Amino acid sequence: MGLGIAAVQNTLELYNLGYLKNSKSIIEIGSQELHLKKEDLKQLFDNAGLKSDLVDEYPNINNWPERPRCSAKYFYESLGIKEYQSMDINSDHGAIGHDLNKPFEDRSKFNKFDIVTDHGASEHVFNIAECYKTMHNLTKPGGYIIIAQHILNRENHSFFLFDESFIEGIAAANRYKVIYNSYILNVGAKTKNGSDCEFHIPRNKTLFNTLDFTKLSQLNIYGVLQK
Repeated sequence: MGLGIAAVQNTLELYNLGYLKNSKSIIEIGSQELHLKKEDLKQLFDNAGLKSDLVDEYPNINNWPERPRCSAKYFYESLGIKEYQSMDINSDHGAIGHDLNKPFEDRSKFNKFDIVTDHGASEHVFNIAECYKTMHNLTKPGGYIIIAQHILNRENHSFFLFDESFIEGIAAANRYKVIYNSYILNVGAKTKNGSDCEFHIPRNKTLFNTLDFTKLSQLNIYGVLQK
């Protein structure tokens, strides 16, 4: 589970647009890592007008896809989000050890976090409803929930695949405001530095129906919701 080029790019766009200017805390569902090479991450920082030399200090930043990998917390710290936590049954990268199939009952963390993310984690959880109830409880009123999940995954290692009705359904049921939505395409190609090429495209049915799925390695649904 991790943030590739598309997730990093959108987070930097949200930052530059001012959505994250008051965000000081984040919790991620899954012990999230950075899944891209250092030079590509530095280029994304340059494109966003941020200091790319910060990336040079990230531990293990150029190891992906080998291990050990760099925790995503260093990326968020560069954006001024200093309070970082994650939650995962494996407790990797210092994550809170918790089985996301079960209720999370530590009320000291309810309504606490400015940002809650699910970058490819809940697809490994059988009890999806309980996992998203936990995410809702963790998010402050006015805070953001960022979701990136598979519609198509040729590795087929998940309990579930998601679609646009999933994003729209939880937004409607919880009266979330939809800040951003897209598909993410992974075409199986690499950048010159070795990261996976990923592209945001509008979530448009006509455009979706033109895609040649035989040429896609992965197709994700991506959304940013405000509680």
